[in-house]
Amino acid sequence: MIVTINDPDFEKIVQSLKNLSQKQIKVGLPSTAGGNLSFILGIQEHGSPVNRIPPRPVVKPALSSPQVRTAMSEALLTAISAAWEGDTAAANAALESAGQAGADGIRAYIDAGGFAPNAPITVSGGWMRSRVSGKPFHVAGKGANKPLVNTGALYNAFGYEVSE
Repeated sequence: MIVTINDPDFEKIVQSLKNLSQKQIKVGLPSTAGGNLSFILGIQEHGSPVNRIPPRPVVKPALSSPQVRTAMSEALLTAISAAWEGDTAAANAALESAGQAGADGIRAYIDAGGFAPNAPITVSGGWMRSRVSGKPFHVAGKGANKPLVNTGALYNAFGYEVSE
């Protein structure tokens, strides 16, 4: 598509491209998710040797998968095409689609599994001894061996933000 200064839609196209160039998409836990979920995700991503939790990275591998990259790239190409047409609303909608594809990709990655399994005590519960005081205490089990999904709060919190 060739656009000239004399084109009647020139200003509209420039504004749409300027709008698009000032946007960014953040995929993962939105800023509204809260510190507790961010802390839990950090433990899952990097593990915790002290608590004997193996690393289970989710965000980077999910967003690096070919399916998610393709879906996000196609949505971004749609955004660029819409901006070239001068359609800011369609460009913004395509950015939202790219973000949603990323968030859905993270949840699909978790659903696919393949993570280090939970410890038996995590699954069925039991008695443990405090490493500090030596006193025994009871741990309630999760009842399932699906890492990264317990209450569903973290799983359901994955999303995206389109911001300037």
